[in-house]
Amino acid sequence: MEYINDKNAPAPLGPYSDAIRSGNLLFISGQAPFNAAGVIVGKDIAVQTTQAMNNLASLLGSVGLEMRHVIKATVYLSNWDNFKGYNEVYKKFMGDHKPARATVEVTRLAQDALIEMEFIAEFS
Repeated sequence: MEYINDKNAPAPLGPYSDAIRSGNLLFISGQAPFNAAGVIVGKDIAVQTTQAMNNLASLLGSVGLEMRHVIKATVYLSNWDNFKGYNEVYKKFMGDHKPARATVEVTRLAQDALIEMEFIAEFS
């Protein structure tokens, strides 16, 4: 097992790693729309989803992976009405790649973010 922390990503808010590599799998912790300074960006779902996806892409890139290596995504929305807006941004980042995915509405996210996303990726 290897702990992964991306110096270009926002620092974790608690006692956890940005990601863990176990064998040929990478488990990325939930990424909210924080910039490198730890501040939530934007007030709409498109801007926040873009930031969260950029954070995830940075973590993938820090170990030589890309979005095409993602095999599972879990997405947490603070309001289901934001599904369409988040899904449009997600499609732009993923292109033709379609990993397994679960999307759920939750009561509240860190610092009242609109979205948080976590990935499982595979080293090939």
